[in-house]
Amino acid sequence: MKKGVVGAEHRFMFDPFIDPFDMLGLERRYDLDPTLLETHYFAAQRKTHPDLLGACSEAQKAVAHQKSSVINQAYVTLKDPLGRAGVLLAAAGIAPLTHDAETLERAMTWNEQRAMGIDITEELVQTEQQLYKDLDRAFTAKDYEKARIALYKLTYVRKILQTLKED
Repeated sequence: MKKGVVGAEHRFMFDPFIDPFDMLGLERRYDLDPTLLETHYFAAQRKTHPDLLGACSEAQKAVAHQKSSVINQAYVTLKDPLGRAGVLLAAAGIAPLTHDAETLERAMTWNEQRAMGIDITEELVQTEQQLYKDLDRAFTAKDYEKARIALYKLTYVRKILQTLKED
């Protein structure tokens, strides 16, 4: 079973041989409680962070630093809903969606509207919220194809929303 975040476009890439859920001692699920995630993250950091180890050799501190970095990476990946979805799909052996004509056409339309000065923010935010719900329902039902499609669409919606914030 392949593990890790899939899709080179995702900004939170994770080592494909490390399961961030396992790293933080969490059940593998999409609807992860953010408070629980944070609790597990801080507990893992207390065990490995080099600044908290006291009198250790430089080699031990280097290993602790590496472990701490992996724990940070796991936390950042799972904290982001798209990163978490990518990990879950990869763990299920599902390849990322690489092309969807309908999504690409819709993204081009939004970008054209944005270029014409049309405010599409509300539509994008509503679409994003609906896609998060779709993603949650798909994972709950273990419908990985629907989850894969929702993740693909969300990637585009988030990119366009980010572009709007930068404008």
